[in-house]
Amino acid sequence: MITAAIIEDDPMVREINKRYLEKDGRIDEIHTFQNGTEALAFLAANEVSLILLDVYMPKLNGFEFLKTLRSKSIFSDVILVTAANDFASMEKALQLGALDYLVKPFEYKRFTQALDKFFFKQKMHEKLRMPLSQKEADELFSSQESLNPEPFIKGIQSRTLEVIKKFLVQHKGEKFSGTELAKQIGLSRVTVHKYLNYLETQKFLNTEIDYETDGRPRLLYFTSESQDE
Repeated sequence: MITAAIIEDDPMVREINKRYLEKDGRIDEIHTFQNGTEALAFLAANEVSLILLDVYMPKLNGFEFLKTLRSKSIFSDVILVTAANDFASMEKALQLGALDYLVKPFEYKRFTQALDKFFFKQKMHEKLRMPLSQKEADELFSSQESLNPEPFIKGIQSRTLEVIKKFLVQHKGEKFSGTELAKQIGLSRVTVHKYLNYLETQKFLNTEIDYETDGRPRLLYFTSESQDE
């Protein structure tokens, strides 16, 4: 039996995702949760094949939930369904083993494509004792292609990188959004985000999600007080 869990704090989005799963028809049983804490309690005693997971949630955000899930050796497949559309979030999802990443709002067709990846992987589980063809291997890993950080790394210029690193080192411990940093340094927001994402992959800076905003949560960047120059 194929079971799914939807973890989403917005009741309207939670219901839409549930209807999409029901419309697809391939999931036998669906459970819904309004936060990660509730879901973890359920998963501790129940096996779930697939999890649809939001990122921006109170109590326990999606990445914290996913880290906790893996630390408990629960290896349900996870599809991120979120408004988090920055590269750092997508890369974190990849590093934590997410199967796919859907940015809200998305079309039903894209939703079914994510489910197709899940069911293809389920099919591959049945063939674990058999060698895979190159085509099957390509399909299995295709979900990672859109999260590949290589195009960003190729566009990194050393002079611009040093300007941003110098600013961050001079403001150790202070937290900035990408937009705030762009204004401070005098570069475009897109450029600054590209370099911040790169610096995070190099473990030069840290990030945290700021929920205390009037609108949608935002990602903050900062270097620790112990960060070497």
